[in-house]
Amino acid sequence: MRLRLTALAWLALFVPTLALAQGASQADEALALQQRAEEETVLAEGEGRSEVFGYCTACHNTALIRRSRFTRPQWDGLMDWMTERHGMNPLEGEFRDTIVDYLARHYGPAQAPARGRNPFLN
Repeated sequence: MRLRLTALAWLALFVPTLALAQGASQADEALALQQRAEEETVLAEGEGRSEVFGYCTACHNTALIRRSRFTRPQWDGLMDWMTERHGMNPLEGEFRDTIVDYLARHYGPAQAPARGRNPFLN
């Protein structure tokens, strides 16, 4: 009986320690993923990709860009909002047009499939 209690006591001490170690390991892995440097190639290929990557990733990662689906006027307005609210250096002239055009072209609203492709909707 004493051996059984010792084993249970050992498990009671060891299991929480193991769980903490695993939790720390998962936290370390998550931090490493977060800190992993992104490459420009995660963005869609096209004119303006380098400018978008270089300018935008100074403040946030590309996931924010890639999941956004704004129209050109919305992307354009977002540049002003980030300048006013977050202190982004203002984008002006051709540089701004290049960035906004790229974002609107590659990260604009998703296109709905044509109705003709689904025979049940004809």
